[in-house]
Amino acid sequence: MDNKKEAPKAKKSAEIEETEVKKGPKWGILIPLIVILTICGSVGGTVLATHFLAPKTEQESSSVKRNAGTGKLSDEEKLVSVPKFVVNLATDDSSNTQYARLKISILVENADKAAEAKKNMAVIRDAVINVMKKKKATDILSNSGSVTALKNELKDGINEQLGETLAIQVYVTDLVVQ
Repeated sequence: MDNKKEAPKAKKSAEIEETEVKKGPKWGILIPLIVILTICGSVGGTVLATHFLAPKTEQESSSVKRNAGTGKLSDEEKLVSVPKFVVNLATDDSSNTQYARLKISILVENADKAAEAKKNMAVIRDAVINVMKKKKATDILSNSGSVTALKNELKDGINEQLGETLAIQVYVTDLVVQ
């Protein structure tokens, strides 16, 4: 009789072990689910931080800097064309006069700055002439980086003459040295 009582107990313990194994976590489903949730959380946090929590002024100023280097204009930026003019260049010999014909465009931040540049066109032209009068033909044409240096000097001269940062970039659209 004791054998009969022990047999059902052994049977019940085997069933309990099987159900315990079956009730355990399913790692085959759980691990990919954790990985997917981690990736989604990381991407969502990055999007939240960059688009919604970053200050607007920092984003706008970085786009202006980024666009100024590429030559691509943002929606707010405007180009102001300065009429073509001729400037005497500096020379070592007074009998050998050299000239530069120059046409430039100035990149400004917005339409208000463009209106201000048009209003102060005489001051801008004066600043360009003052920079160009100090240059020799060899300074302008000496190497590939000389025109870039000239554009930076023109930008600095314009901003200095106006007493504010009006020109973000200066583009030379026509240059002839004779």
